[in-house]
Parts: sequence; structure tokens; C-alpha cells
Amino acid sequence: MWGPLIPELAEILPGVHKIERTTVNAWDEKRVVDAVKATGRRNLIVTGISTDVCLAFPAIAATADGFQSYAVIDASGGFSQTQVDMGIVRMQQAGVIPVGYSNVAIEILADNAAPEAEAVYGALGIPFSTLVFGLKQYYSKVA
Repeated sequence: MWGPLIPELAEILPGVHKIERTTVNAWDEKRVVDAVKATGRRNLIVTGISTDVCLAFPAIAATADGFQSYAVIDASGGFSQTQVDMGIVRMQQAGVIPVGYSNVAIEILADNAAPEAEAVYGALGIPFSTLVFGLKQYYSKVA
């Protein structure tokens, strides 16, 4: 009903089961909640087509169920800036933490020496070699 899975997402997540649903709030779909709970994780990274509905509703509901929800604001959209802003305010009032997509990627990366660091920074449009060179220059002057 909600259209095809984004091809780039399907490519990097082969074998991940897509859950067809008709509910507006994904958290109202038992199969979605069961799949999330089956991971055993308590921290969720949530995004959606519209910030005020597709993102806000499940992030707020998951938070109410005891999960820590991180709402990726700049990976979601809106039909007006007012709708986006109101969705963010509503989520913050419910305890959802708003974040940006680069915050999420770099926090998961955690270490600039990780083998995948260059690919992560490249996907974010940040030239990794320039970043590392700048850090090396900075730390060589500090020491």
C-alpha cells in the first residue's frame, strides 16, 4: 500500500522482511512491534516520509512503550515547515530525541580508525582524507 521499498535500502538489507501494513502509525501494527522487540534492542532510530505523522507517531508510541527513540529529522520530510516544526515539538514533549542523519551515522561509527570510516564519511559527503589530514595537523600543533 505504501509503495515499493527504496531500492538502495533493499540493496544493503538483503533478506530483511518487508512488513506490508495499512496502519497510519507503524507502531499500531503488531508485526512491526514484534519485529522490533525480537531484536532485543531498546534504542530505536526512526525516520518517516512525513515528520509530523510517519516519524512522530511511531517514535512517540515506541517511547511510551519504554524504548528510547531517536528521530532522524533531516531524513524525513513534510508538507510544510509548520507541520515539520509541530511534529518535532510534539516528539520532544514525549521524550523522543531529535537527531540529524550525520549524527546517527557517526555515532554508530564511533571510531575514525574503523575500516568503514572512509565509506561512512564518503556517504555523508565529507572527504575523509581531508578530515583526517586536518585532525593530524591539529593534533601535531597541540602536542
